[in-house]
Amino acid sequence: MSEDPRWPRLVEALERENAQLRARVEELTEREAKAAQARSVLMRGGFRLLIPLFDRNKVVRTFGKLVETVGGFAGPREAWPTRDHVLGDARLFLESVVRFAIRQRIFLVLFALLGAAIPLVQVWLVIQQNEIINNQTKFSEIQVYDIVARSMTEGDRNARLMTGALLANAEPEFLSNVVRESFDPSLAGVYRVDGVNAKQRRLDDAAYRGHLIRAAVRSSGRARPKESRAELYHRTKPMLQWIVADAAARLPEVLRLGRASAEQEGASVDKADGDRNEQVDHYIVQVGAAIRELARLAREHDDLSAFGSQVAPLFTRLAQRGPDPSNRFTTVYRAVLQDVLFDLAARAKPGDPAPSLERAGGELGSALTQGVAELKRLVGDGAHWDSLVKQASEN
Repeated sequence: MSEDPRWPRLVEALERENAQLRARVEELTEREAKAAQARSVLMRGGFRLLIPLFDRNKVVRTFGKLVETVGGFAGPREAWPTRDHVLGDARLFLESVVRFAIRQRIFLVLFALLGAAIPLVQVWLVIQQNEIINNQTKFSEIQVYDIVARSMTEGDRNARLMTGALLANAEPEFLSNVVRESFDPSLAGVYRVDGVNAKQRRLDDAAYRGHLIRAAVRSSGRARPKESRAELYHRTKPMLQWIVADAAARLPEVLRLGRASAEQEGASVDKADGDRNEQVDHYIVQVGAAIRELARLAREHDDLSAFGSQVAPLFTRLAQRGPDPSNRFTTVYRAVLQDVLFDLAARAKPGDPAPSLERAGGELGSALTQGVAELKRLVGDGAHWDSLVKQASEN
């Protein structure tokens, strides 16, 4: 048979491919050898650095060699070791001892640094966790603010009632901030002509504040642990003063909006208006409760002069009104005014029973006159005080 002419070319191609593969294998082998050498050097260096106690083997060996060399002096004089030989072995032994001591110290220092770093890392982790907890607390407070705001402004009467009950038991600082912002005088501004007689808006503004007033009054009678009566008064006095200052403008406006117009006389009241009027009645009742609580606390702490100056604007404006039996809020307003005057006449203090005619003297006209006289003594002249007696006694 004749040879295939392609074989020489195929053999040549295989030889080239084998050469390339052999070169590749040699390259990989060389890389693996270098990597193994590097790992060996690293491990050797790491062991020398982290485990210096292993170096004491060299100390023992050099010491044994030195002893063996020195022991040569026990033999014949001609077999004694030379001076350089002894000094060389002594030098190796002392170097081994010093190196062992140094590496041992370094080993202990490294472990001491590691031991000190672990508490520092733990402290850093605790600080980070506290920051996370503080952020979570802030976010939860924001959620609480949102819930309170929605319940007070968008919820129904029962939602507002429950929110007020929760606020009464909330942290005093939190409640104080809510009351201060809600009764800020800047919120009472009216900037449009149609807002002057916007009846529903003004009544809604008063309605939800009644629940905040109730929470503030309830909180003023609840002292925190280890809190004295003086500290309680100092904490709650600003809240009640903000409420009374706001009522000086809001309560007369509410009574003005409660007047029945000619078109409204005899007209039926729809469900929404009835619910709104009921909540406004609640606001008027709570304003009276705030005035009574402020008067009781002021009397207990001999601060009636501050009370008189605080309520003067409110009662001066109320004294300018005349009896208005057709006003839809007259019944509640009359009862509230009577309770305030009864409390002033009885000179009640915190913890006393609720205001009543019996505690004020037993006779309506005399009790009202005595209450107005006490109010006049605290506030001063300059108002139609007899008008308050008529408003409270008008049937």
